[in-house]
Amino acid sequence: MNLKAMTSALLIAGLAAPAVFATTGTITFTGSVSTVTCSIHGDDPSNPSPDFTVRIDGVNAGDMPNVGDTAGLTGFRIFVGQEGESTCTDGTKVWAHFEPGATVDPVTGGLRTTGTATGVQYRLFDKLMNRINPWDQDQGAIKETISNNQAVLAHAAAFERIGAVTAGTADSSVTYSVRFEP
Repeated sequence: MNLKAMTSALLIAGLAAPAVFATTGTITFTGSVSTVTCSIHGDDPSNPSPDFTVRIDGVNAGDMPNVGDTAGLTGFRIFVGQEGESTCTDGTKVWAHFEPGATVDPVTGGLRTTGTATGVQYRLFDKLMNRINPWDQDQGAIKETISNNQAVLAHAAAFERIGAVTAGTADSSVTYSVRFEP
């Protein structure tokens, strides 16, 4: 191929390349900012931290015979504010939002596990036992109203079968934030 033909071919290829980056659509973000400030902690009053552990007792693989079955359902609560905490404003709606991230399977919405067990993930539930998928924008969030400068957000977690189960340890975690709506 001569130099002129090669230059023409490169020029044509270069002109065609921008079509790959054509505009497809627009994503609009909306939101709000609140000035409500509340302390956050889990079930253990001796640990007034927003970081806490939920212990799920061991389960038998036979308790989850089919993919999608759950076992070991364990409730947990997130406490928002406390009596006399004036910055935690009465009448404010509050809910927990579980953040999508590296520990959350984008296909199932379950929490990926580390350890030696296979075929299971952790599944989060709201207080009405609806499954929570952290990749869903609204997550079916049940909003509680702050009263007497406090609210309690009730949830649950369980093992969920996603494939052939082998015995072993299974740990995971999820990041959450508490959201406020005046």
